[in-house]
Amino acid sequence: MRPSARLIQISLPNPGVNGKGSLQTSLEHAQINFTQDRSSNVKLAALATINRHLPSSMRYGQFRYYWLALLAGVTGHQMLLQFTLGWLIFEMTGEPRDIAFLGIAIAIPALALNLLGGVLADRWEPKYVVAAAQTVSATVVVGLAVLVLTEDVQTWHILAAGVIIGAVQAFDAPSRSSISPRLVRIEHIVNAVAMDSIVWNVTRVLAPALAGMVIAWRDIHTSMFISAASFYLLASVLTVLKLRPRPPAKGRFVPQIAESFRYVRQHPVFLNVMVLTCCNSLFGMSYVFLMPVFAKDVLDVGAEKIGWLLGASGVGAIAGTWYIGNLRDGAPKGKLILAGAGLYGLTQILFALAAWQGSYAASMALLVLVGVSNSLYLVGGLSTIQQLVPEQLRGRVMGLYGITWSLAPLGMTQGGMVAQYIGAPWSVAIGASLMVAVAGVLFVRSPELRDLRTGGVEQLRPAYVASSDDGEE
Repeated sequence: MRPSARLIQISLPNPGVNGKGSLQTSLEHAQINFTQDRSSNVKLAALATINRHLPSSMRYGQFRYYWLALLAGVTGHQMLLQFTLGWLIFEMTGEPRDIAFLGIAIAIPALALNLLGGVLADRWEPKYVVAAAQTVSATVVVGLAVLVLTEDVQTWHILAAGVIIGAVQAFDAPSRSSISPRLVRIEHIVNAVAMDSIVWNVTRVLAPALAGMVIAWRDIHTSMFISAASFYLLASVLTVLKLRPRPPAKGRFVPQIAESFRYVRQHPVFLNVMVLTCCNSLFGMSYVFLMPVFAKDVLDVGAEKIGWLLGASGVGAIAGTWYIGNLRDGAPKGKLILAGAGLYGLTQILFALAAWQGSYAASMALLVLVGVSNSLYLVGGLSTIQQLVPEQLRGRVMGLYGITWSLAPLGMTQGGMVAQYIGAPWSVAIGASLMVAVAGVLFVRSPELRDLRTGGVEQLRPAYVASSDDGEE
């Protein structure tokens, strides 16, 4: 009878003058309240169990909101730049070199303005910089999509849109890199970077696949409207995020830029990771940029099947990111980064050969390995940089790192030019061979990177000093 006594004690009101009737009513109310209380406890226990199994950064409410919005925004970004615009301009002209011109239009303003974007990321509140950049990009994409819908689009419209988007990216990337570390505590920065990297590395291959499917099932302008909507969504979420306070950088522009160069030069690990990323942008992404050419001229398939090929690479990217993000202390992280870069080039050479032979199944299998190896060295390198860089230099250092990614459109340029004259498979194979060569040189000449181990970065300055307001929910 102990449970019944507990029910009465918890919620039994005064029976008043009605005696027995009031007692029965009170017992009924007590039973309801106890049931609700037990149900709430079960729900809380279930939530606690789920929370324990989440990645550490995902236990922060603000980071979860940001990550989900980032997933949407980056998916739209990759759909647009990695597939939709290239498909549109190639469909209009039929010339691979026009894909190269599009790459130049995007790359030049991004390269010219990236350092300025890094300085502003340290001076201004980065969430508002990114929100403004996303809004501008979305508006440009909507305008271009309307031109496609009304069949008034011309080649110069696409190139002009590329110039604006490239300029906006120069301000977007450094500020975006400054957001995640201010949403979690210091011990969870690496996990937060890994979660961000999952978004970029997975969507880099899955989003073009999605764009290909949307274009195959619907049309080009639908894919563009989806991208624009994702940009507006990310901008909206960013404006309401609560970031950890940090003092803004002060001083003149040129000395601030010089400080970031000096810091990177003093840390060979930073410099060599950026060399790898630079080579990836210039020579390692041709297989993605040239997928429209592979679709029509090499494998003789449509946008949907090319989308499945890129999806296979995305599966590999997920596996590689998960592996590198869960390395134990003492694991040879540097060797994995360099081995991943070499394997990335080798598997692309084999993919080019399989595609040249017209083997769709072999091409898909090899792209899984391409995705795995790509994540090993890109996620490993980026997480190392984000963990080491001081908070007051983060925007400027990540601005330098962003320059290496801003070279990706130039990679589109060289890949398109080579494909124009000797074919897409040869273009991919040549760029991949250079990746293998650079990875080999760094393995021999860079002991700082080669000997880097997981958990061995604490000797350098941590990313920031955590405050008492950790934001965990």
